[in-house]
Amino acid sequence: MADTRVALVTGGSRGIGAEITRQLVARRLNVVYTYRSGRREAAALAAELGPSACPAHFDLGDAASAEALVEAALSRWGRLDSLVLNAGMWQGGRLERVNPAVWASVIETNVVGSAQVARAALPALCGGDTASITVVSSAVGIVGFSGDTAYASAKAALVGFARSLAKEVARDGVRVNVLAPGFVATDMTAEIPERSRERILDDLVLRRPGTAQEVATAAVFLAEDATYCTGTVLSVDGGWTL
Repeated sequence: MADTRVALVTGGSRGIGAEITRQLVARRLNVVYTYRSGRREAAALAAELGPSACPAHFDLGDAASAEALVEAALSRWGRLDSLVLNAGMWQGGRLERVNPAVWASVIETNVVGSAQVARAALPALCGGDTASITVVSSAVGIVGFSGDTAYASAKAALVGFARSLAKEVARDGVRVNVLAPGFVATDMTAEIPERSRERILDDLVLRRPGTAQEVATAAVFLAEDATYCTGTVLSVDGGWTL
């Protein structure tokens, strides 16, 4: 067990995060994955994947609990090799109509919350030569989207955060890369109004949504296989950002 790589996936109990968790376990990693409110989904995933997958409650907006989350991974498996920062918060609406406190909360939760988890994980990650941090951003943070200024701002900030962190920690043996998914068929995107869906699909070169499995495969590539990539932004978006 001591030689088995260990990953921590935030927001890993549903959607893209759950597929990342599945694929990492399939690669014979031990995985701690977090959930905020979906206790039932988290338990079902644990039952599906067995003892290599461990759910942990975590709220990205509660940055103070980041250290406890990392400690949970270390106390269970004694090491941490890969961090996937997938958890995030979305709130849409035109700038002049969104409550300023809500707008700021999207930035605070996504950017500051993710940074706090990375900060807590770095002592465990540093010192090896195969450690990685994968930051899940969004194509929206690259091309923008009307009515999404808060989310787009947060996801764009995560790109700058990750590329700067990559320069800081390369000497410590830690790679940091960014995954930028586009329009992916999940339960969250199923709630997008039909008119907005049509606008997005019109911009996709491949003319279809992606799947959670396709995005997860790219995330696992960055986390486990892309050993000569750091500071990379990998768009998995069907050509949305072209």
